[in-house]
Amino acid sequence: MTKRAWIVFFDESGVSLLPEVRRTYAPRGRTPTLHHRLNWKRAGMAAALGYHATDPGRGPRLCFHLKPGSYDTTTLIEVLEQVKTFYTGESVVLVWDGLSAHWSRGMRTRTG
Repeated sequence: MTKRAWIVFFDESGVSLLPEVRRTYAPRGRTPTLHHRLNWKRAGMAAALGYHATDPGRGPRLCFHLKPGSYDTTTLIEVLEQVKTFYTGESVVLVWDGLSAHWSRGMRTRTG
C-alpha cells in the first residue's frame, strides 16, 4: 500500500556566529585585530526539509528556525508546532536522529 505523505527530515545544530580566528601576516609589532558587531556567542538552528513521497511535482518545502543558545525539549516542541503549520491537513512521516530531546518524556507527552 502506498502512503501519500510528506517525508520530512528534521535536525538541529549549534553554530557560532563569531568570526573564526586565523593566523595571518602583519608587520612586526602590529598584531592584527579583528573587529565585529555580533553579540551572540552561540546560536542554534533547526531545519525541516520535506519531500512528497508520491507527488514530486509538489516541490520540496524547507523551513528553519534560528535562536540564541541551544535547543532543548521545550524549544524543539515549539519549532515542531511551527513546522506543523506548513503541513496542515497533510500526512507527514518525520525522520530525525536519536537526540535525547527527541525521545524525552516531555516530547512523548506533548506529541504522543
